Amino acid sequence: MKLLRYLVLILILCNIPGIVLVGYGTSAGSFFSYLSFLLLLLFYFTGKRHKTAWPFVLFGICFFVISGLTFIDDEKTFYIDFVKYLLLVICGGELARKTKLSELYILLLVGALSILVNAVFFPLDYGRYSGFYLDPNSAGFLCLIGCALSFGLKNEKWKLIGLFIFTFCGVLTFSRTFFLLWAILILISIFQSGKNLKIFTLGIASIVLLLSVAALLKLNTVRLSMVDSVLNNNASEQTIEEGSRRNTWAMYYDRVFESPILGNGYQTFTGAPGVDNNSIGVHNNYLRIIGEAGVLPFFIFIAIYVFLLVKSLKTFKSKVHLTLLAISLLALHLTNHNFDTISHVTFVSIWLYFRLTLTEDNPIEEEQKQLSTL
Repeated sequence: MKLLRYLVLILILCNIPGIVLVGYGTSAGSFFSYLSFLLLLLFYFTGKRHKTAWPFVLFGICFFVISGLTFIDDEKTFYIDFVKYLLLVICGGELARKTKLSELYILLLVGALSILVNAVFFPLDYGRYSGFYLDPNSAGFLCLIGCALSFGLKNEKWKLIGLFIFTFCGVLTFSRTFFLLWAILILISIFQSGKNLKIFTLGIASIVLLLSVAALLKLNTVRLSMVDSVLNNNASEQTIEEGSRRNTWAMYYDRVFESPILGNGYQTFTGAPGVDNNSIGVHNNYLRIIGEAGVLPFFIFIAIYVFLLVKSLKTFKSKVHLTLLAISLLALHLTNHNFDTISHVTFVSIWLYFRLTLTEDNPIEEEQKQLSTL
């Protein structure tokens, strides 16, 4: 049973189906995608089942039903995505409930190191790296989540090692979201404990190290010059704002107001060919949800993450990593429109939900006794 649990965790958190899809084609990618969900179902039905994360289920049903009734371009894709999302939040919720912080941390660390491997052994002309996650922004999200979870470790050595790796690999993605939120998280952690000031120094050291090895790696020159300019205090607002998400969001505001109650239909805000005239997509889950399915799923989605943040603030002094994680997740949805397919963000969201709501005896309580060993 433990082997099955680890196998499913690797498939989901390390985006194995996506890697296989790119490396070996659609057939192989589809096989591993279906395999991951079949194994997830097997895990769910062969073990003891507990309470489901119903807010996520309610949101998923509302979003897919309303957006699907409004407009569907490809029915097969719609129903597959709908079923996969429900399986992830129901069966994956049971998996998240039984996943210890240390296990989640180690797998995210493996995912982050894949970004470094990508940069060193498989350099790209694009100069932004993503490892297992194929998209640099998604990879940056993973590194940010890893940074937040690092603060939950009791072992200072592993905490600092992990933070350095997540920070350095996050910088390799050249995600502006990662840079901004990383700084915010570190400042909040310093407010919780002045001892965390050394982590800020560690982060600056990782950026300086990156700049020193830039000549050895094919790094994105535009983003690299932006980082260098910020460190030297001569960055222009125009450079930082170039390609800003705010400009992308503005393309969709009128369409949101055209149909705010029921939305415009499934995938109409994702840049899908033949469905969305703006091929780049909205890059904002909040705008995507209200734009595709209207106000009801929008308010449910907002309520879920505000609840996580408010609940986590009650543990701020003793478990700051939960607050940092809640803030990260709230902010990440501002720059991504793939909440239904970016599995590691959804999985971690449900993991956080259970950490903040469970009161009964379960493996999570046992994990608190084991954190000091990592």
